[in-house]
Amino acid sequence: MRMPQPPDRSALAMGSEALRYLRVLVVEDSENDALLLRLALERAGFQPDCLRVDTETDLRAALESRPWDVVVSDYIMPELSGLVALSIVKETGQDLPFIIVSGHINEDTAVAAMKAGAHDYVMKDNLARLGPAIRRELAEASMRAESRSAAERLDREHSFRQAIEDSVPSGIVVIGLDGQQTYVNPAFCRLVGWNEDELVGARPPFVYWPQDQVESITQGFWRTLEYPPSGGVELTFQRRSAERIHVLMFVTALRDTQGKVTGWVWSVSDITERKRADIRLAAEHAITRILANTSSLEAAASGILEALLDALEMDIATLWLIDDSQGVLRHLNSRLRLASRPLQAFMQENCQQAFEPGVGSPGKVWQARQPVWITDVLAEPGYECRKPGLQAGLRSLVAFPIQSAGNLFGVIELFSGRILEPEQSMQNMLSAIGSEIGQFILRRAAEDALRHANDELELRVQQRTAELKSANTKLHAAIAERKRLEQELLEIAEKERRRIALDLHDDLGQKLSGLALMTKGLELKLSRSQSPLAEEAARIQSLVQETMSHTSDLAHELANLAAVEKPLPTALEELCAYARQIFQIAVQLDVRENVPLLEAHTVQQLYMIAQEGLTNAIKHGKATRVNITLIGKGDSLLLTVQNDGRPFPDLEGHTTGMGLKIMNYRASLLGGSLTVAPASTHSGTILKCSVPLPKGS
Repeated sequence: MRMPQPPDRSALAMGSEALRYLRVLVVEDSENDALLLRLALERAGFQPDCLRVDTETDLRAALESRPWDVVVSDYIMPELSGLVALSIVKETGQDLPFIIVSGHINEDTAVAAMKAGAHDYVMKDNLARLGPAIRRELAEASMRAESRSAAERLDREHSFRQAIEDSVPSGIVVIGLDGQQTYVNPAFCRLVGWNEDELVGARPPFVYWPQDQVESITQGFWRTLEYPPSGGVELTFQRRSAERIHVLMFVTALRDTQGKVTGWVWSVSDITERKRADIRLAAEHAITRILANTSSLEAAASGILEALLDALEMDIATLWLIDDSQGVLRHLNSRLRLASRPLQAFMQENCQQAFEPGVGSPGKVWQARQPVWITDVLAEPGYECRKPGLQAGLRSLVAFPIQSAGNLFGVIELFSGRILEPEQSMQNMLSAIGSEIGQFILRRAAEDALRHANDELELRVQQRTAELKSANTKLHAAIAERKRLEQELLEIAEKERRRIALDLHDDLGQKLSGLALMTKGLELKLSRSQSPLAEEAARIQSLVQETMSHTSDLAHELANLAAVEKPLPTALEELCAYARQIFQIAVQLDVRENVPLLEAHTVQQLYMIAQEGLTNAIKHGKATRVNITLIGKGDSLLLTVQNDGRPFPDLEGHTTGMGLKIMNYRASLLGGSLTVAPASTHSGTILKCSVPLPKGS
């Protein structure tokens, strides 16, 4: 029951000091004693909020109704004793200070109460001790609460850390300054196969270091701890089952609050699958390079088998090729990864065998054209013939076909002393390698066939070349003979021109001169006699003079060969000047680019071509304008003669005159070409002669 509230004397006694609010559960059968307890608490500086109970039922109800700061209980009561009240409070699990206040308790009883769990006891005739006792127990209760809270936080943190460590897939190892393993997480235990008790406390060399690598790992152990690589370090570990795995280990230094190194933490990840994938990919690339740089499978076989042994960690590799003549698989090459007498004996005996389709693992691969994977040859019937291999400790066998485009060429057989379960990634790799080797064989066969065809073609080409060479020799002889004849023809034409020029000048010219004198004399006689025929005689004399002049010009033109003694541009310029003077037409020379000095023979022929073209344009084409162009371009020289008169006949036509043919011969003698074409749709002709220039000119 709630106790009556007397005047707050303690507040008056303490002046302006603040009062501490205190929730007090009083287990007391006397209401007056409970009131005295309240007064004592007020005097001690508390503002008590008290509730008195004196039965077990009321006590339980009060403990459940609200929180309390302290329980003050009498020791002996009619319906409830202090020890029973103490046990009820302890049943709730609450850490409440329990103080016994009694007027009838001796020392033995007090000790028994303290052993039962009471925190203190106060005699009713000395209630002045109640306040300090409560203060002390409240402080201790607060400390116990803080300790419990800290323990709970520590438990939570430990559970959290343990949960993280258990869930992290990487292995974690803590190494002390002396190299001792002080901690390993479950992931690391699963990784290596030893439990925590077997690993913690161990010092190097550790049990998971491979025996053949202990020396090298030990040498780098302290160096790695002192200078941890930023990218981690790759190592090989050996599990308890003797299986080797590849790991990536990162090292982090543990430091105290002063920054001093107190140990190291290893973070270890299993990279076996990634490492194997990298190694196998490297093996595929190596085999590709081997096949690319060899001319035959016999030369490539050793490198291929060694790459497979290293990448797959197998012990023996054998390559079998189909002997089409006998219908069996025969040995081509074998390789060992680690030499041992039993393995060498097995390999030597194995090399002597030959397999028909369906016999042995190579024959089964041949027959089915599918890989064969035997996890444990001890459990496989029919392998008594490979008994030396079993004696050498070989347990697993993998054989795969060498095939491409529906053709099977052979089988590669691999043995291992370890029991290997079928692995899809390895099967895919071996199938790809078998296909690549098959493509290599097909490609080499095609190349051999092509080479044989090339050899035959080369022989035929040589024979044909010899025939063509003979024909070419004859053709060159014919061409040389034709050029000789053309040269002779030109020389004959030149000689004939000179002869005609001399005849015109010496014979016809003299006769015309005599005729001119006679007609002049006749004209004078007729004029003196005033004959009407004098005028006709004058006209005859004029025609004779004109004929003499024309004959003289013609003779001069036919005999003029001085151009060969001058550079071609100079000779052509003189030719144009002569034509302008004699024929009274517009003749223009245009020399472009850099025209080199030419041989006299070349100058003569080009000059004669230009002269013939100019003559034809004036006499036959009746042209009023002629343009001669000379262009030196690269390794050739182009001569063009363009006029505005009537067109020339085509070089291929039946009406082609001797002049055009002689010009064509001249161009041919220089190794060049001559074309004649209309200059425009209306009138005119353009003659082009292109000749090669000597190298270095």
